Amino acid sequence: MFRRAITLPFKLLGIPIRLDMSFLLILPLFAFLIASQLPAYVHLFAGNTSADNLTQGATPYLLGLIAAIGLFTSVLIHELGHAVIARIYGVETKEITLWFLGGLARFDDMPKQKGAEAITAIAGPITSILLAGVFWLLFRTPHNSAALAFVLGYLMTTNAALAIFNLLPALPLDGGRVLRSLLALRMPYIRATNVAGIVSRIIAILLGIYGLLNQELFLLAIAFFIYNAVTAETQYARISEGLEHLTVKEVMSTEVSTVYPDMPLSQFIRLMYYKHHTGYPVVDFEDNLIGFIRLRDASQFGENQEDPDLDTKTVADIMSKAETAFETDNALETLKRIASSQMGRFVVLNQLGKMVGIVSKTDLIKAIQNQGRSPTQTT
Repeated sequence: MFRRAITLPFKLLGIPIRLDMSFLLILPLFAFLIASQLPAYVHLFAGNTSADNLTQGATPYLLGLIAAIGLFTSVLIHELGHAVIARIYGVETKEITLWFLGGLARFDDMPKQKGAEAITAIAGPITSILLAGVFWLLFRTPHNSAALAFVLGYLMTTNAALAIFNLLPALPLDGGRVLRSLLALRMPYIRATNVAGIVSRIIAILLGIYGLLNQELFLLAIAFFIYNAVTAETQYARISEGLEHLTVKEVMSTEVSTVYPDMPLSQFIRLMYYKHHTGYPVVDFEDNLIGFIRLRDASQFGENQEDPDLDTKTVADIMSKAETAFETDNALETLKRIASSQMGRFVVLNQLGKMVGIVSKTDLIKAIQNQGRSPTQTT
């Protein structure tokens, strides 16, 4: 998710901030929509204050852009509220991404302490309510500017709406995480996730029906996002329970195809098309791991069989550094590392540093399927 995102050249509280490409599209759209409704907003927030000059020329679009930037800045602060509380529980935030449906903070993991997920989740809406209060105080400060009244009134209202909407008990919204955390106080986490998932799907369906009947496309998009995100949440909970007590040694594949660094590239290309593996560990003649070569690293040469580099280059010329895990590592923690890795698989080493296998997402999923029971059966 969010593979096409721009990382800003600064961090907030040490957290990288990213802008998804969808954000760059939705921001001007939001500015246009706000500008098109500017007279109604000004009448609502500025009352009888003269606002004729606000509807002339490019002024409505400039104010719409300021309001839209203020809204997404508020969303960013909302996510920082989550990050601050998560850090208190020892969980770091990898990044915060703004996209067309708002913002998402990606954590190393959710806090494991009882009730901690609820406290971390509720921090976002509380932050938005505090922001709404700040904008309300500024809004109530005497001034004669209709433009300022519009911006402050708009941000006051949208922050309050953001807090209320996020309190809906639907995963992955904050209210859904609060619901799951509270349920987990009285039942196993996986069962709490399943119950919260059922509630979330019902809410998503109701939102979708309402959005469809009222032709609210944005609400339809949110309903679709919630419904799909719930599936991902429940699947991850099942995977987490299945892998939590396993080691990499118990799930890895021990049959590993390897190549030598001096193998000619032309020979490797033929091997690649014959075995159809996406990558190969590169070892020396004593089976010591020295690198990793991926199919995509060599595929550019395979497209042109007459490329002179096929006869002159070897595997060593295009191999990368191998990503590794130890056979005693926890399987769940390894899955998290694989999810954010470049290779998509790790070469497994024993305590002596010798290669003993390879582990991928597929191996980890198969391990759960082979346990002979479903985590959802836990009572």
